[in-house]
Amino acid sequence: MGVNAGVVGLLAAALYDPVFTEGVTGLHSLVIAVIAFVALTAWRAPAWAVVLGAAGLGALLL
Repeated sequence: MGVNAGVVGLLAAALYDPVFTEGVTGLHSLVIAVIAFVALTAWRAPAWAVVLGAAGLGALLL
């Protein structure tokens, strides 16, 4: 179980560092990221639809 916790921690750090420090630059991009995350996890939307929706929102808002 300790190894699993370590792997989860490493994955979280790998996601945070390049994605949130470089990709999420303001409030609009944070909102798009949160909506995409909720769409994938809670709404069970297909990944291709989330990618297209996030790209469309990014083109409109950013």
